[in-house]
Amino acid sequence: MPTVEWINCGLVRITVVTLVVATLVAGCSSGSVDASPPAVLAHPSPTAASPTPPAGTVTPSPSPVPLTIKQAARRYLGIVRPYNVALERLEQAINSGRPVATLRRGAAQVATANATQIRRLTDTAWPRALRAPMKQLRAESLKAQRHWLLAGRARARDPLIQEVLNAARYDGKPAVGKIRSLLRLEQYDEDDYS
Repeated sequence: MPTVEWINCGLVRITVVTLVVATLVAGCSSGSVDASPPAVLAHPSPTAASPTPPAGTVTPSPSPVPLTIKQAARRYLGIVRPYNVALERLEQAINSGRPVATLRRGAAQVATANATQIRRLTDTAWPRALRAPMKQLRAESLKAQRHWLLAGRARARDPLIQEVLNAARYDGKPAVGKIRSLLRLEQYDEDDYS
C-alpha cells in the first residue's frame, strides 16, 4: 500500500482536486499514514475553484463607472421621489389636522424613505462634480433621520410636530440646489410630489 507523507502542516496550503484516504491520523507532526485505497493526487483543473485568499486579505473590487449627467439626473430623481412624496403627504396630513396615529405612520414612512434615499445616494457612482454635494445631502439626511424616527414614535401631536420641525432644519437645500443645477434640473417644486 502506498504511504502518504504528512509535512509539518503549520501554514502550508495544498490544493487537491481528488484525495481518497481510507484512514486519517489526526495531528500535524511528521509521520506516515497508510492509505487504502491508494491516494490520488491530481493537479487542479482549469475549472477547479481557486484557493480562498488568507483571512484579512482585501480583494479590491473594480470601481464602478460614474454615471453620465443624463443618467445621474434620472437616477437622482428616482432616488429622491419616494422621500419627497412621503414628506408632502405628511405635511398635508399635519395641515389638515389628521389624528396623531396617522401622523405617526406618515413620519415613519418618511423615515423609511429617508433611510432608503441615504443608502441609494451612497451606493451610486456619481459624476465627479456631484460627489461633494451628494455627500452634503447624505450628511444632512443622516442628521434628519433621528428626528424622523422620533416623530414616528411620538404619542402626541405637539412632540411629533416639533420633531418634524427639527428634521426640517436638515433639509439639505444648499446641496439640493447645487445638485439640481449640475444635473440641469428645474428647482424643487413640492407640487411635483403632491
